[in-house]
Amino acid sequence: MFKDRDNQAQVTPQDGDFPPAQLLHDQILHEGRAAPRKQARIASFADRYHEWREHASLTLSGLDLAPDLARDIGSRRWLRGVATLVGLSAVALSGWPGFSPVEAAPAMQIDEDARDEFRSQMIMPLALGGDSGRRMGATLAVIPLANAPERPRIEMVATLTPGDGFDRMLRRAGVSEVEAERIAGMVGQAMPLEDIAPGTQVDITLGRRLADGQPRPLDALSFRARFDLQIAVERRNGELFLDPRPILVDTTPLRIRGDVGSSLYRSARAAGAPAKSVQQFLRVLSNELDLDREISSTDTFDLIVDYKRAATGEVEAGDVLYAAIYRNGEPRRRMMRWGREGRYYEASGVGEERQGLMAPVPGAITSRYGMRRHPILGIRRMHAGLDFRASHGTPIYAVTDGRVNFAGRNGSYGNYVKLDHAGNLATGYAHMSRIAVNRGQQVRRGQVIGYVGSTGLSTGPHLHYEMYRGGQKVDPASVRFVTRAQLEGRELEEFRAQLASLQRVEPGAALVDLAPDPDASEEPVREIDRLENRQKVR
Repeated sequence: MFKDRDNQAQVTPQDGDFPPAQLLHDQILHEGRAAPRKQARIASFADRYHEWREHASLTLSGLDLAPDLARDIGSRRWLRGVATLVGLSAVALSGWPGFSPVEAAPAMQIDEDARDEFRSQMIMPLALGGDSGRRMGATLAVIPLANAPERPRIEMVATLTPGDGFDRMLRRAGVSEVEAERIAGMVGQAMPLEDIAPGTQVDITLGRRLADGQPRPLDALSFRARFDLQIAVERRNGELFLDPRPILVDTTPLRIRGDVGSSLYRSARAAGAPAKSVQQFLRVLSNELDLDREISSTDTFDLIVDYKRAATGEVEAGDVLYAAIYRNGEPRRRMMRWGREGRYYEASGVGEERQGLMAPVPGAITSRYGMRRHPILGIRRMHAGLDFRASHGTPIYAVTDGRVNFAGRNGSYGNYVKLDHAGNLATGYAHMSRIAVNRGQQVRRGQVIGYVGSTGLSTGPHLHYEMYRGGQKVDPASVRFVTRAQLEGRELEEFRAQLASLQRVEPGAALVDLAPDPDASEEPVREIDRLENRQKVR
């Protein structure tokens, strides 16, 4: 292919035997200038990458990074193989999937309207009396009606809200104004309407309309007026009749006795005492005894609770009537609830001990008793009381039992209340925003007597609290006293008679099965009539 020009005539190929090409150096540099560019095109990127890969493979194969770990254990070659294994394992673990929850589309939020819409596509409304109020799904089996028939009856539950009237509640449920007033008057014959507790639920059944556009007439009404009374109103032959239904109630107090054991609270709960009653029992005894030091595990507790059971199955536990601790059969302390105030007295007729004074408001003391510079007048003068930090409207409590000596406006004190207590002591409460007691009224420890304000000579809402001994102002922080009440005369006799009556109550007598109420009727309850399926009116 390549021939020397000078020897072209002398050299003749024979039978395809060509001599090798011979190029002089000058011919490569001067005559063949295109050769370097042609050689660069041949050495492309793919060729260079292939050459680099083979070179790298040869180099890495000589490193011996993955030796047989079963040989030469502990040698440098073996350690190099272990390092390779650890590195590859770390790389594999770094790509391991996590345990976080798989993200998915959020669950569909279904409200009451959407639920009723779904129910209309199922057969469920037929089982519930068609109370969804929705049309059935549009299928070939559905034939539209010219006029949709009105439901013959509507059953609902109406709730008597605080401050609401019984007749207003009926009108909200769809009863006509005239009929609502008449029904309220009939119910008022059985019990005062104001005695019906807020939150009482009334089952109402409305009948078919007499004409289009008129309110539905009331067919039946029923509610639990009291624990011992069920009131019903029914329509018979077009007339409404009141049907009060007294409920048999057993008022035998619940008496529970047992050993104190390792925990008085757990022992009383295990014996069947309600949790609320056990807590009250412990509060009563804690005023008389140190429950941690003066009561042992071998002592016996005696608890009597005001207890009511209705023949319909409801149970209502009230206040603790009697609380006692016995040791070796002898009473250590016996306390009984007595009087309209619900105070506890020892069996001898002495009232429970009240140690010290409670804080008039739940706030920190910002200014104490003593000389100070007045924040408004700018002069130094005696600050004869304690200032408590409290926000506007915070309730103010009586620090102990007493009688209201003064309640009203009192100069720089603003709205001011003064209480007289036993032991020739008195307390004063100033700068109130509102007064909650009247002059001459008896108040109990912890009773609300007013609310924090900034009336009078005051820079902001707070309580100025003072104490008097014999009419003279003293430091309230220095006074700690004990109050006890003493029963006398006829009241003491009545107290002891009540105590003897409670002592005759047998433990567990209140848990005996009640005799069936002869007036109670057993009527089957269908799914369509269940209370939770009725429409609620608020």
